[in-house]
Amino acid sequence: MRIIAKNFLNLFEMHGSGKYEHELIERLNGGDMGAFREIYRKYTPIMQAFAAKFTDWATAEDLVQDVFMRIWVGRETSSINESLQAYLFRAVRNRCINYLDHLKIRASYESQEMIELQIREVEFFQSPEQLFVRKEQLEQVRQEIERLPEKSRKVFKMAYDDGKKAVEIAEELRISIRTVETQIYKALKTLRSVLYQ
Repeated sequence: MRIIAKNFLNLFEMHGSGKYEHELIERLNGGDMGAFREIYRKYTPIMQAFAAKFTDWATAEDLVQDVFMRIWVGRETSSINESLQAYLFRAVRNRCINYLDHLKIRASYESQEMIELQIREVEFFQSPEQLFVRKEQLEQVRQEIERLPEKSRKVFKMAYDDGKKAVEIAEELRISIRTVETQIYKALKTLRSVLYQ
């Protein structure tokens, strides 16, 4: 079943970490399939919702599945030395960038420009803290969204609050997909400058 974050702000709640998470990582590194399943169940929905912002849903599922497959296959030779959230976020982000780079190579010039905008949007997220904002920052995020120029605010809310893809927004507002992607990128850049100065 498709699980997608309908509300942009739901993506910004911090997932827990700590001693239990460290134990899960140790069990995973030791080959414990139960630990792997628990990590998979906990983090797959949020990672798929993140990846789906830059690709279609089926591709997002594939990319996240690929990340988890690599974690399982490489569990004995690699170690996770940070929070699971940070590690998975970085892995999914990098996998999205690699996928979009691959598309860019194969795409026509017009499509390349749109993919380039998508890559810039993914690259906007440099750390998990930029995706998972603590609750005390949610009010500031809401205020900044309301301060965005009308066009950016409308596109941004359709993308993140309503979970619509760029194609759907473009059709509904009768603007180009490139304009939609540009407005989303500008809105994210504005939020980033306010929240992470």
